[in-house]
Amino acid sequence: MTMPNRISPDTASTQRACMFVDYDNLFDYIDRNATERTRPKYVINALLNSALHHVKQELKFNLDAPVAYADFASIGSADPEIQQSLYLAGLEPRFVPASLQSNASEIQICVDVLEMLQDREDVRAIFLITGNRLYLPLLNFCQRKNVRGFAITFQPPGINYSGEYSDLFIHADKFLNETLHAYPNEEESAEASTPVRPSGLTTAPEKVIEITDETALIALEIIEHFFGQYEEIYLTPLLRKLSDMFGDHDDPKVIVGKLNDAGAVWLEKRKGFPFNYTVLLINYHHPSVIAIHEAMVREDEESYEQVESNPSDAYDD
Repeated sequence: MTMPNRISPDTASTQRACMFVDYDNLFDYIDRNATERTRPKYVINALLNSALHHVKQELKFNLDAPVAYADFASIGSADPEIQQSLYLAGLEPRFVPASLQSNASEIQICVDVLEMLQDREDVRAIFLITGNRLYLPLLNFCQRKNVRGFAITFQPPGINYSGEYSDLFIHADKFLNETLHAYPNEEESAEASTPVRPSGLTTAPEKVIEITDETALIALEIIEHFFGQYEEIYLTPLLRKLSDMFGDHDDPKVIVGKLNDAGAVWLEKRKGFPFNYTVLLINYHHPSVIAIHEAMVREDEESYEQVESNPSDAYDD
């Protein structure tokens, strides 16, 4: 993806950037436009993962910990794991009281950006991620302060304004296209040969085979450790995590294929906005899954008992 304002990895490699996420507006926009089965959290996670990867890995910015603003007490009733998913993705959830003012997240982001620009001279770029809010006055202010400002949004200005403001806005679909289709042939891969069930089939596979492949067992531990708290695991972030953990030595699609063939996991399609997506489900009746889960529980219990018996050790350097 080519970013506006002529940002290149060479010019950004030693520069610092900040990212502010209007999660309230993102959640509301996607929730109103999504299909009935889509959980906004999954679409937002895909968008954030892709945007973070692009800014840090491709543009080479030194990115401060991004901050996501929302009335989590309100949207948390729809999905109580939102704050946890943000934290695990490296974002700081920040509460704003939308019940007192509907655009509280927008106001707070503007205040925080202005304070940051006043206090810090090392920040050279600001990235705003939003549903349909444009933040145009704030972006213009950033430009006047010689700081690049960009808004990633689902509704950038219309064609009448595209020329004047084309350097300030990035359509969010570009990031979702990259993320949700990062592995477009995952279910058709001859190497992985992983069948994907249609939406609605949530029965664990009947065929169960003991897993002897060491790489597949390690992958199963990674899945349990990083994603075990989720009923459905969004496939693209999982593949990226496996790729990060194994490097270039093992193809994550092949690994998932082995787990699927053994009946330890299975894949299902989900209809979503703006694209359909694939989720991975864990077969908790599979003997290898049971063994790994029990081993992790024992490890946690042993660590807890050690802290209980030697509480001072927990604070030793």
